[in-house]
Amino acid sequence: MHGATPTARTWRRGWTRCGGAAGLLLLGLVVGGCANASAVMDFVARVLASPRVAGWRRASSRLEISSTRRDLPAGGNEKRSHGASGARHSRRLAGVAIACGTLAVAACGSTTSSSTVQLPPTAPVPVSAGTQLTPLAQTPGSVPTEYLSQYTSVEADAQAFEGMAGGSSSGGTTTVGAELLAANGNIGTGLLAAHALSGVETELDAYQALGVQGVTVCVSFPLLLPSTPNSSSYLSFYAQVAQQVQARGMVLSVEENPIFAGTPLTTLPISYAGLTLDSYAAEQQQQAQLIIDDMKPAYLSLLTEPDTFSSVLHLDLDSPATASQVVTEELSGLKRSTTLVGAGSGTWSSPFIDQALLTTSIDYLDVHVYPLAPADLTNLTSDVAAARAAHRPLVMDETWLYKDLTDGNFGPAGTSQANASGPENEMKDVSFSFWEPLDESYVAAMVSYVRSQGFSYVAFFDGSRCFFGYLTWSSELDAASYPTFSQEYNQMVSANFAGPAVSGTGLRLQQAIAGR
Repeated sequence: MHGATPTARTWRRGWTRCGGAAGLLLLGLVVGGCANASAVMDFVARVLASPRVAGWRRASSRLEISSTRRDLPAGGNEKRSHGASGARHSRRLAGVAIACGTLAVAACGSTTSSSTVQLPPTAPVPVSAGTQLTPLAQTPGSVPTEYLSQYTSVEADAQAFEGMAGGSSSGGTTTVGAELLAANGNIGTGLLAAHALSGVETELDAYQALGVQGVTVCVSFPLLLPSTPNSSSYLSFYAQVAQQVQARGMVLSVEENPIFAGTPLTTLPISYAGLTLDSYAAEQQQQAQLIIDDMKPAYLSLLTEPDTFSSVLHLDLDSPATASQVVTEELSGLKRSTTLVGAGSGTWSSPFIDQALLTTSIDYLDVHVYPLAPADLTNLTSDVAAARAAHRPLVMDETWLYKDLTDGNFGPAGTSQANASGPENEMKDVSFSFWEPLDESYVAAMVSYVRSQGFSYVAFFDGSRCFFGYLTWSSELDAASYPTFSQEYNQMVSANFAGPAVSGTGLRLQQAIAGR
């Protein structure tokens, strides 16, 4: 990452980490609402084929975005050329669109001192009474010849991590969670539809049947601010989501990430024109207070990937000085009550950012883990050591085993690489069943690792779909258009989701949580 600009760095990993066609599925969901799956997929296919979107997906150097900022003069528009940064998003939303589409289909059927942190309860959540898991009768199948090299590389990284993680452990108090994709803020006005909360309930029930103990929810900035249309309705929705989570005895973690405005991930007409570091910190703090007061989460992360935030907000947050400055301003005067408030970065970023954040009054360090290459594991080890030295708890709000080290946006060394088709390649790759043995090992290893290292909370992200099934690889499916591929996968997962019928990876997660 040294020697590259924040714009170039985040483009390589950003568009990778949410996906072009994946974003379009979410766009279809937002526009289609509770339409049937085929209608949504038809919309996605048509949009994907449109010249405007095709051009957007190909652009890696220029992107024209015309949007109206919420504080611009009435009737005023500002046209901006953001270059590559306009097309960059975070990997933490890599599967948001696809998974949200899956869930929609299913649904339609006072300041705390950092030196005296009190951790929330982490007792395992019991499986809902009468809920039984149905193991899927699916075998992984052999690794296709064209994937052998890639598989070997990922397997080597996974095995190295397994050795680092140690054996299975039933000890520790780590809460094991997953991303609550049905409540992701980029869905926008789709969250206000009548069926939205039932989709959340369906997802929560399926997770609880697996033994998942908590969920991470992205309450996107600036949805809750009074200057955002429908802000009170968004606040009401998220308050109900919190009630549903807490009624099940599950731990609630919230990420306050920005809306990915100007991209196919959302139709919300949000613009960040005119924001400064100071004004962003003030507005972010205002929304954080609403989240604390109305949702009462156990954890609230203000900054999770400074490089991604920089590209989305068009502010330079990707340095130790600016990241710590903004977080310090956001924490100043914030009434945390019983909520622990934290910040952090991804393991592909320099550990110096996390070390700077630990000099602020954050209650915990939040680390995102995707590639498991030696450089990433070295950074992870540094982050853990830094948090311990600062006497702060550790949280891992997002993680999954990154696969496509050939045609994706991370290379074998775990460093970012430019590739416009990387997102689609990665999202297809992770869905094939031949990866299941590695996913099973990874899930078990990660649970062991976070327990042995004393993490307070961990949440799996992309794997939320893999817990409920994979597609069997075929040359025809591999060559299929992304809308065709995702339609087949979503239909399978949504059916399994309602069961719940789970994959070997889902069963391995359940066993790992139980310490087996």
